[in-house]
Amino acid sequence: MSALNADSQVLAKGRRVALEQLFANYAPAERFQIGVSIAGLSVAVDFACFGLDAQQKLSDDRYMTFFNQPQTPCGAVALAAPAGDMAGFTCQLALLPATVDRLVFTAAVDGNGTMRQMQAGYLRLLTGLGQEVARFAFNGNDFADEKALMVGELYRKDGTWRFNSIGQGFNGGLAALVKHFGAEVAEEVQPPKPVEPKVSLSKITLEKRGDKISLDKPKTASGYGRIVCNLNWSAQQTQKKGFFGGKSADKAVDLDLGCLYELSDGTKHVVQALGNCFGSYEDVPYIHLAGDDRSGAVAEGEFLYINGKYFDRIRRICIFAFIYEGAVSWTQADAVVTLTVPDHPVIEVRLDSQGKDSNMCAIAMLENSHGALKLMKLNEYFGGHEKLDKHYQWGMKWRSGSK
Repeated sequence: MSALNADSQVLAKGRRVALEQLFANYAPAERFQIGVSIAGLSVAVDFACFGLDAQQKLSDDRYMTFFNQPQTPCGAVALAAPAGDMAGFTCQLALLPATVDRLVFTAAVDGNGTMRQMQAGYLRLLTGLGQEVARFAFNGNDFADEKALMVGELYRKDGTWRFNSIGQGFNGGLAALVKHFGAEVAEEVQPPKPVEPKVSLSKITLEKRGDKISLDKPKTASGYGRIVCNLNWSAQQTQKKGFFGGKSADKAVDLDLGCLYELSDGTKHVVQALGNCFGSYEDVPYIHLAGDDRSGAVAEGEFLYINGKYFDRIRRICIFAFIYEGAVSWTQADAVVTLTVPDHPVIEVRLDSQGKDSNMCAIAMLENSHGALKLMKLNEYFGGHEKLDKHYQWGMKWRSGSK
């Protein structure tokens, strides 16, 4: 959990304050961040943001932002954790449609724990650059046996946006919150003809090297739709020796996301920031790397977009990450990769091994098996691109480069 910033405003429970006032001493808050953390629970906690209408009901199922739906359709809210926080969101309120009147930020226990068992928790507001502006803190003494919390909310009033420190316990978990806000929760076994779309709360974590998952073959012309691969990590700085020795350095952790790809016609190449090989979404290779976060300060991390409409033209994709600078081990980087395929559970892979003396991690292999997408957790570590290439028999020629 992050330490309290001395310049940050401390918000008491029930405090309502205009965002203009909170951000008065900072750059305009067109884009800002929300960070949330809860410490002391032995079970997982799921964080979500609900976009509600004037009747305080979910305006549209797509405006519930959580692990299985990491961004609103308009891009106004995106799931992303600021450095030091368990979870969080980036917000660009000007992008929200008029039908969304408020954003409620929640936390729910995923298991047998209750909120009274927590040691401490907080919600904080930060600028787009990560400067903490205000914090609302709470602990287990504030709650009983509730399994969920409405932590705080942003709401419109008189043409401006305001923040409210709610801190209200809620019986039931995430599914109960979804129903409270007027949406339906998808059952584990879907009925043959659902009347209307429902919110799916499912998530799959591939725990061990070699774990596999196979998705159903798409039945529409759009194929798998837009497949999103996200890499996120801790932005903490390190003052230890460089990865391969050398002088002591004070650098932010910089990880790079990329992939090797092989198309059905035998074409092989790489998509990565190194060498400016960012690819293309609408054209060959139908894979695009969106930007290059060189510090970990961009809360959303790095993204690879795979055009699932053309998945039949892709034979295999090896997703990898490498430590460009700032970290001496993968555990120090605290990195996690999520793969989001429309209408399927989110797939999560954590880079949780030491990978000693290896700055390159092969994360997952995506393969086209007669039109169906198969994914396997690799979790293999190498001392560079060439060794990774040789291990998976890509057969490319490599030369040194820099960004």
